[in-house]
Amino acid sequence: MRIGKFGFVNNFLPYYRLEKEGKFEIVEGTPRRLAELFENGAIVYAPLPAFEVLKKGYNAGKFCVASDGEVYSVIVVSKRKRLDDSPIAITENSMTSANMMKIIKAEKGLINRLVAVNGKVDEMLRNFDHALVIGDEAIKARMSYRVLMDLGEEWKELTGLPAVFGVSVSRVDGIDEEILDSLEWGREHIDEVVSVASEKFRLPEEFLRKYFETLIHELGGKERRSLELFGELCHEHGLL
Repeated sequence: MRIGKFGFVNNFLPYYRLEKEGKFEIVEGTPRRLAELFENGAIVYAPLPAFEVLKKGYNAGKFCVASDGEVYSVIVVSKRKRLDDSPIAITENSMTSANMMKIIKAEKGLINRLVAVNGKVDEMLRNFDHALVIGDEAIKARMSYRVLMDLGEEWKELTGLPAVFGVSVSRVDGIDEEILDSLEWGREHIDEVVSVASEKFRLPEEFLRKYFETLIHELGGKERRSLELFGELCHEHGLL
């Protein structure tokens, strides 16, 4: 059975034991790529971009990638000390974050033009002063560039709710429970998970421990309300 996984650090903890057990064939990809694979039937389960779940009308599962405040890995980085009115490059790997940024821009009255760009953060910042990056690229960008916005923090400030970036969808029963069981095991064996993740991703254990504690992976009441509100705001701003 083939299931999807974000190819980012943010899915490492919940999938760690599951991958060790080898019960499923796990396919890694960007959020956009997993959306394509799920739609064409190449995988039966995956966390998908929240925007894609809303757009396609999929039933949201129990697993998610969210944060109640700073998320650290969905950020606007810059060569400048502050956000001016110049355009913001947005990674083409993003679906949810790009549309969340459009909502935040409109609600805050920002006039920056948002431009979809293909490439790594260094390439994006050759032609732009600011760039919205996600996942591991964002985590590494924090070490080289100034962070001007964290979309988890911005969404919390705007709505008072957690920011939901990814939500599971499935064509078979029971996989959410398998992921959440693996998540609980990972939390109980966090020292092992952090150590392996640090070696794999070449990131400090102290940061990874904080990052894993920050992420929300269970779609509870507040997260579902935030997902609904995201949909409402997408409609209001002409994105859906």
